[in-house]
Amino acid sequence: MYHSARTVAASSSSRLNSPVAWNRKSVQEGGYYDLEAGETERTPLLYVRDNAREALRYRAKLRADDSNRVHPVALGLMVALLVFLLIGVVIGVYLLLLTVQRPWPVSHPFYLVERPAWWQYSVALEAATLDKQAVADVIVLHTDSDSCLDQAGCVRYLQNTERSCWSARRDHIPYNFLIGGDGVTYEARGWKSQHGFDDLPGRNTTLVVGMIGNFTDRQPAEVQYAELKAFLTESIRRFSLAPQYRLHGAINATQPTKDGAALYNQLQRWPHWKGFVSRQP
Repeated sequence: MYHSARTVAASSSSRLNSPVAWNRKSVQEGGYYDLEAGETERTPLLYVRDNAREALRYRAKLRADDSNRVHPVALGLMVALLVFLLIGVVIGVYLLLLTVQRPWPVSHPFYLVERPAWWQYSVALEAATLDKQAVADVIVLHTDSDSCLDQAGCVRYLQNTERSCWSARRDHIPYNFLIGGDGVTYEARGWKSQHGFDDLPGRNTTLVVGMIGNFTDRQPAEVQYAELKAFLTESIRRFSLAPQYRLHGAINATQPTKDGAALYNQLQRWPHWKGFVSRQP
């Protein structure tokens, strides 16, 4: 009995000194099998180290994923900055519009017939381009011709004038715009091209507007005056005419007291009026 107890004690001491449990072969040879350890049991120290490595890998993966995402606070700041910039642009445009002075309140709407609508021929407009976006002078003169009271008559006048100018000197109609008795503005050379009058000054700084008709002894129709006001306001709105523009009349040098007298008696009362320029007959 003493011998058996010593054998069991020796076996226990051997198991305590060994970090790995006996295997089945040891049992078959007469040894003892450690039921507490088993074949697959690891040491506690190695198990803790493996868990720590897995935790570190998981945290590193989370940090990598987070680095590709925009933080909610940063996203909110970016949206707020864009909103503030948009509000600033809107306020700036509004203040800019307030600084654009209009010569008068305009109740008459602006009607424009562009050149392609009345000149549908192969000869395209060829005219020198203004080197300024907004010109400073407007010259108004009458065409010293019959008036037109509807669009058909006004279009016919423009077509006949274009043909006459092209036949006489291979040039286009000299006006930038014409205003008919129907209260409509007709585009001739437009806002971007120089006028074609050799005897008028400021070809590169002036828009020439013709009032269709003879207005030496009689006034233009009220609707023509209203359309002229609408044209000036529209030109400012399009940044094609300076807000502090100068308004002029053009008179025939051989009869300065008569040419367009009725028209200019009215225009001299308008804002921005600066006087007459002379032209040759």
